[in-house]
Amino acid sequence: MKLSDFFENSYLILIFSVLLLIGNANLWDNELKHDFPYGYLASDAFQHQVRAEAIKDAGNFRLEANYISRSFENAVGRYPPVIYHLAVIFSYLTKLEVYDSIYFIVFFLASLSAIMMYLVIKGMSKNAALLSLPLSLLVFAGPAYIGFTWGHWPSIVAQFFLVALFWSIYRIELEKSFLLIGIFLAAIIMAHTSELVFALFFIFVFLVISFAFKKIDFNLLKKIILGGILALMLSSYYLIIFRYSWFVAQPYSFAVKPLWEGNPGFYLVNFQLLLVFILAGILLSFAKIKNMHIAFLAGISMLIMGFGNYFGFDSRAFQLRFFWPVYLSVFFGFGAYTILRFFIKKWNLIYSILLGAVFLILILGLIKIPYIPAYQKITTQGIMDSFHWEGLKWLGEKTPEKARVYFFYGDIYSQDALLRNSKRVHFLVDPNDFIDNINKRKISREYVTELPGDGGGGIVYRKGLFSFGDYDRETDRGYFFGKKDICQFDYYVFDKVSSQQVLAQYNLLIANELLKNNFTSVAFENQVLVILKNNNVGADCIEERSF
Repeated sequence: MKLSDFFENSYLILIFSVLLLIGNANLWDNELKHDFPYGYLASDAFQHQVRAEAIKDAGNFRLEANYISRSFENAVGRYPPVIYHLAVIFSYLTKLEVYDSIYFIVFFLASLSAIMMYLVIKGMSKNAALLSLPLSLLVFAGPAYIGFTWGHWPSIVAQFFLVALFWSIYRIELEKSFLLIGIFLAAIIMAHTSELVFALFFIFVFLVISFAFKKIDFNLLKKIILGGILALMLSSYYLIIFRYSWFVAQPYSFAVKPLWEGNPGFYLVNFQLLLVFILAGILLSFAKIKNMHIAFLAGISMLIMGFGNYFGFDSRAFQLRFFWPVYLSVFFGFGAYTILRFFIKKWNLIYSILLGAVFLILILGLIKIPYIPAYQKITTQGIMDSFHWEGLKWLGEKTPEKARVYFFYGDIYSQDALLRNSKRVHFLVDPNDFIDNINKRKISREYVTELPGDGGGGIVYRKGLFSFGDYDRETDRGYFFGKKDICQFDYYVFDKVSSQQVLAQYNLLIANELLKNNFTSVAFENQVLVILKNNNVGADCIEERSF
């Protein structure tokens, strides 16, 4: 091995290791295995974790579990399936719990995407590629990091395959390269279908530039067409479901969305001073437009589509921006290399590695310089804790499958997807009605109640190959939200502690009232919650009164 190759490989290993370190090692407090879902900060993260868990239990994804699909038994599994199957397979291989395996896969693929983008850029300039790598660390810094902790996982996985598509087009001269194009396109479709639009836009830009400068031939066009046909064949089963669920429930409509409501979106200004090199790289790349490299085409395509929130792609464009540090790294590396070459005529590969190491140190925040974006260590167990997890696991393992569970107020229950870990059809008290009853000093038999679950894309069920119904549209709204008689439930879950203790005290007041009858009993209890069992469902279980 040449000495330069040794330094290059060592540098790549260092960058990949650092990506894994700041990605999930720091978040997970350097532990790969946990006793409960660790580092989960929002409902969407639990949504994906629970679905993967349900698929592992069922052995397939033909149907959604009824505790996910708002009690309906034959709702079709309509979410893009790739991330869930990867999580289940990885869980079996490693013996990790699904909640650890699915989270690790997201971080691992995001880290690997930076290395794959390096391989694409390297085909243009090894020096620019080496300088580009440190920028990818910003995927795990600032607003982009919410893509991981808040659960935008399918989009992140799809964007890994999007980078893989860039590589497959870069290596299109390979024999049978249409197989790679088809596989990665299909993977994008079945990981997070909206990223297909971004993939097609990239291919469109590639074909336009190739045609404009007469660099296209029939063989190249044939490989792309064959790849597209293969992708349609591989994803046809899912595309039929997508057509009659997401395509109907969330059709495209033009809209301008400058801000991502409730989310700290990633913007170009987040690059701060590093944006100078990125803009320089973009401008300098146009000097090479006649021989425009795939890395440039990928970068400019994803820059344009990242502004799709201004022409109809709203949150999907903001999700694409999570990977801007990867996509735009080509301009950062090329800009820095070209500018420095102006001053240093005899450039050495070692200079690129050393300068890359300097950028690495700065972005890691080991040396702090104003207006250089830097990583800040995040370590958190998230919103789940061992006590709630113990209660949810008990419900999923020790209660009858048909049991109906009623959750009274809990601080973390606003992120209601975590309740699906009970693996039982569950209902949740409306906090506004709950507080209203406290203010009225009233114990009721009926409370305004939500039937939580996932209605994204509609809760569709199959009538035929191309015929679907939708429980979400066909069912009266009162079924999902409205007054419910608590005596109709098999189990009740009460939190004993709260950030506002009056809410927990009201919980325990109701629990004690239920225990006054002779058929309700304590089934499970720990330091944080208590679960009661109703042994006479439908009977008069509680006396309505003032307190």
